[in-house]
This record gives sequence, C-alpha cells and structure tokens, in this order.
Amino acid sequence: MGVHCIIMIKKVKRAALSLPGFFSALMWCFKMSWETSRFYTLLRMSVEALTPLLAIVAVFIGRGVINLLAGVDSGSGHETQRALLLLGSLLAVALLRKVCGKLVEYCRAMHEDMMGAKIAALIMSHALSADLEYFDNSAYYDKLRSANRDSYSIMHIVWNSIIIVSSVISLAMALAVLSQMHPFYGAFMLLAAIPSSIIAARYTKMLYMLSLEQINGKRRMAYLQDIATERKYSQDFRLFDAGAGLKARYMRVWRELFTTRRKVTRRRTILVSALECLPETTAALIGVHIAFQILAGNGTVGDYSLLAGLVAQLLSAIFLLSYSVMHIYDNRMKLDNFKSIERFVNKVSDSGMKVLDSVDVIEFRDVCFSYPATDVRALSNIDLRLNKDEKVALVGLNGSGKSTFIKLLLRLYDPDEGAIFINGHDIKEYTLASLRGSFSVYFQDMSNFSFTLQENMDIADCGYPEGDKENAAEAALKAAVCGEILERAHKGLDTHITRLFSDDGIELSGGQHQKLALARSLYRRHIALILDEPSSNLDPKAEHEVFEHLKHFTEGKMTIFTSHRLTNVFLANRIIVLEEGRVLEDGTQQELLLNQSRYAELFGYQQEKFSQSAGDSN
Repeated sequence: MGVHCIIMIKKVKRAALSLPGFFSALMWCFKMSWETSRFYTLLRMSVEALTPLLAIVAVFIGRGVINLLAGVDSGSGHETQRALLLLGSLLAVALLRKVCGKLVEYCRAMHEDMMGAKIAALIMSHALSADLEYFDNSAYYDKLRSANRDSYSIMHIVWNSIIIVSSVISLAMALAVLSQMHPFYGAFMLLAAIPSSIIAARYTKMLYMLSLEQINGKRRMAYLQDIATERKYSQDFRLFDAGAGLKARYMRVWRELFTTRRKVTRRRTILVSALECLPETTAALIGVHIAFQILAGNGTVGDYSLLAGLVAQLLSAIFLLSYSVMHIYDNRMKLDNFKSIERFVNKVSDSGMKVLDSVDVIEFRDVCFSYPATDVRALSNIDLRLNKDEKVALVGLNGSGKSTFIKLLLRLYDPDEGAIFINGHDIKEYTLASLRGSFSVYFQDMSNFSFTLQENMDIADCGYPEGDKENAAEAALKAAVCGEILERAHKGLDTHITRLFSDDGIELSGGQHQKLALARSLYRRHIALILDEPSSNLDPKAEHEVFEHLKHFTEGKMTIFTSHRLTNVFLANRIIVLEEGRVLEDGTQQELLLNQSRYAELFGYQQEKFSQSAGDSN
C-alpha cells in the first residue's frame, strides 16, 4: 500500500513537467467549472476579456484629454465640447471598469462556493466508496488529506486561466501599439521578465514537492490539534496533566517542518525579488527614453501619456501573466495530486448481478485471509456451513478472527483464497447493495453521531415511510433497553446526541452509547442479524434485558453473534470456537463442555471467577 502511494507521487511529479499535462489540467478544470455553472463560467470569462479592452480605451482617451489641455489639438473652436465628451467618456469607462470589477468579485464568490461544494462532495464520494483496506494504512490517509488540501487548486486554475485570457489580450494590444511606435520596447520588457519567471517556476515546483514530503507531519499536527480540542479526550489530558506535553509535541513537529520549508522559501524570495527588479528597471529606462524623445520634439505630451500608460499596462500584463502561469503550474501539480486519488482501484468490485432476497445457507469454503501489509493469516482454511434455523455464536480470544469472519461475509474485504457462498452462489455474484442490505450489523467499535436520535437511527435505514420511522425507532430503542435515554431526551427523537451542535443535546455514558448503536442495528430492516460483542459495556441487568429482547428479534432469521462472556451464549444453539484464525471446535454448548477442550476451559475461567466472587462475598 505504501509503495503504491510512492509510485503515484512519482507519477504526479512526472506529470507536473509535461506540457500536455498542463493543458490537460486546464481542460479538466474548465470542465469542472462548466459542469458546476455554465452561467458563471461564461460571465466570468466575458468580463475578464472585456477588462483589458477598457484599459486600452482609457489610455487612448487619456491621451486625447492631455493633448487637448496642452493645446496640441486646439484651434477647431469646439474644445469645450470635445473636452466634455472625452472626460465624459473617461468617466463612463472608469464606471464600467468598476462595475466589471465588482461583477467579477460577485461571480467569483458564488462560483467558487458552488465549486467548493461540488469538489468536497467528490472527495467524500471517493472516501466513502474506497475499500476498507485503504483505511488500514497511513499512506492512504496522507493521500486523502493532501487531496483535500489541494482541492482548492481546481478553483485557482480556473481563476488563473481566466486571468491569463485577460493578460494575453492586454499584452497583445499593448505590444501591437508599441510595435508601431517603438518596436523594441515590448521586446525589452518581455526579455527582462524571463529570468524571474524561470526561477519562480523552479522554486514553485521545489516547494510543492516539499509539501508532499511533509504531508505526514502536517497530518500529525492536525491530529494533535484535534485531540486537544475534542471533548472525548479532554478528561484524559486533565486527569494526567498531559496538555503541556501535547503542545510541546505539536511545536516539535511544526519546528521540524518549518525549518526545512523556511530555507527553501528564503532562497526563493531573495532570487525572485532580485530578478523581478529587471522588468521594473527596464520600464523606468523606457520611460526616460520616451521623455527625452518628447523633449526633442518627437511627439506630444499626450503621446508620452499614451506610451507610458502602454508600458505600464505591458508591465502589469507581464507580471500578471507570469504570476498566473506560475500559479497554474503550482496548482496543476496539486491538481495532479488531487486526481491521483482516482488511481486507488478497489479490489472489492461491485460486479455482481444477482439480488439477494433471502439468507438460507452461508458457506465458507477453505477461506484464507491476511490483512494488507501483514504476513499473519487472520483466517486460515475456514470450512463452515451455517443454516437459517441456527443461532450461531463465534467465541474465542482477542485476535482469533471473529470480526474478520464477519467482515469477509459482508465483503468489506475479499478472501485471499477460497470463497464464500450464500444460498449456493458465490457472494461476488450478488450486488453489494443487496448483499450488505440483507444484513443488519452491530460492530463492537461502532460510533454514534452528533445528530438527533432519529437521525442516528436513519443512518442504518433511511427508507422507512415517514409515518413508520418514529414507531420503528422507538421499538428499536426499547429493544436495546434505551429507556433512560428517551427519558432524558427533552425533544424526543429530535434530541441531539452530544452538545456539539445543540445546547439541548444529551451526553451518554459508554454503556448508553453501546445500547444506542445496538438500537440502530435493530432499527434496520434485515433478513439476517450479526452482533459483534453486543453487551461488552452493559451492566448485568441491561445485558439480561437486551438478550431477552434479542430472542424476539432473531426469530426466524439467520443470526450470528460474538461474545467474550460465555454465559451469554444461551441464545445460540450452535457455538464455533475460533483460535488463531482456525476453527477449533464446533457444536452445541453441551457438546463442547463434554469435550473438555478450549471452550470448556474458557467457560471454566468465567465460572471460577463467579465462584470466587461468591466466596469472597460470603
């Protein structure tokens, strides 16, 4: 997985140097802009194209005003009317330029807001559809975070591309006029701008490549800042007085990244600043030359104003063009990095065509599986057949493969070897939606969300008719023994969990969080039920009540559950003991106790603990 990401980063670097990649990035971003809003894309381009034309018109009108005031064009007897017309035209152009500027600001704000939402949804879509195995490796988190960070580059490329259009028009018009009067002015200005552009391009690439190398450190900084501000960690840091150490760790990581980046940025600033003085100096020398030409009688004061204005506009266009090209170059590399998340190809492909509408028989046939980047098998040569009328309990020590068994059944991962069948068909033949939609699952590490109670329920099943969802939610909460949660919920099912977004929200204990997550699993309409350690945080009374309710919910359904507390397996009529990824025992509780093997040993440990507790109390 890590090697996969390194290869992709190298591809990004190679793509950053290619001219076809440059235009490909422009086309991709314009397509994104067009799909987001045709209206704003066309309007922004039109206004940006109009802006340099208005600037050229203003320069020519200014020349006429100055010549008129200097008496160069006087003698016709209509000086007053001409002055009013020119000044009025100058005012009209100025007002139009101001309107265009404000219109651009408005269009940019609206358009970028729309594009930001579209791009955020695209990143969420990638993250939500990615294989679960990608979340087992830090390299994917680095790539996802850098893609999220670089997403704004799309908007910048669009914006700078539009600026380039404006700059090229301005540059072309200024060069065209200057070339007729003084052919070498424009050439000198362009030559003076080349060195700074080359150095800026070089250091732009260096700084971005450095940012890619530092993304893991930046993610660590973000994580440290997050845990310092999140409620669930606040108790630990206060109890252990670990805040100072957390801040010191943050600053240590920041200092390492900052020191390296400062060296490169300092060299870039010194070199680019020195070289950017060349165009400014060239423009000043051209201004001196124009002044001496006017003093020598080779032109009017208005001509000086025109030429100086054209040179200034040429200088501005060169800087703006160079700035925009460099930003596109910089942001194009970021865009390549953003697009690289599309290169993560899912191994769990949704290529099945069958729709699963019942779960009668589940078969594991010689299934082997190892988690990515590990050589240890989580499951090894599993051969099992589970029938609909069975309530199956998976038991075993931590790491024995219980949760892995469930994840493979749901195709969160695919086996390395062997196959899993439901109703005689390989589960890969079923659509992912129908396969996973047939099961309702509770995992022991499931989290609740800072939503309302009803919204937490709807996460599991958003397809209930509007009139039925509240009754179904209340029934599920009751089955999961969440009565005390409902009693505290002043707004009923509209009450928020946590106070993150609502002052009226309620905070839950660990056991209450587990019961709410369990209720969400029971709320989901399902054919088969999977419960992974459903009572690990419950008190004995709540645990007993939950399992009593589960008897009702599991009637006539395939049910698989795991539990460390072997006293809870009374719900099961079949027990499978897993150890180091293999099936060690399989049978009823009575049969396994008579075998006097691993299950009997584990059962004896808990029985002994209860006996000791009873003896101590006596």
